[in-house]
Amino acid sequence: MLVGAAVTLTACGAPLIPSLEPTDTPTALPSASPIPTPTPSSVPSPEPPGDPRAASACTADGLAFALQERPGDSGAGNFFWDLSVTNSGAVACTANGYPTVQLVSADTGQPIGAASGLEPRAAPLAVVLQPGDSAFSLLHLTRAAAYGCPLIPVTELAVMPPNTGQTSRVATPHPIDGCADPAIQLVRAGAFAAAPVVF
Repeated sequence: MLVGAAVTLTACGAPLIPSLEPTDTPTALPSASPIPTPTPSSVPSPEPPGDPRAASACTADGLAFALQERPGDSGAGNFFWDLSVTNSGAVACTANGYPTVQLVSADTGQPIGAASGLEPRAAPLAVVLQPGDSAFSLLHLTRAAAYGCPLIPVTELAVMPPNTGQTSRVATPHPIDGCADPAIQLVRAGAFAAAPVVF
């Protein structure tokens, strides 16, 4: 009988070991995922020297301003000055874009006339200024006498570096006349460049 055979095998000390069918293969344990090795493209590279992203915008209190005449480029009711800004701070900063310039009355110390427009002779380009370095903006001025407006003596310009909201005063190379009419624009300012514009 089958029952008797089973009892006999157990009594004889032979263990009953089940056999594995072809479909009953052991399941492998999941292996740990390998830690990815950073590739050169995934490792951030340091900013190259002079990269404009590595320096914040220059502010008026960290710059020294000066104006230089360009007598060879002047005539026919127009004249040009170079506005230079020099990094007087201890860290690099970036001059990028067009400064805003306005004539200042020598009598009242107040800005007069319209703020500067854009002088297109230099395209905007970020200029990184290390301490002691300078950037240059070409100022194109029109003589106030050509407009027949009340003339006001001017010995200073108010200059606002781009995107700062800060204004500094810079002495003119020589006294000029401004215009009392706030609608008349006598100055156009060029974008900052690493060297004076040549034309």
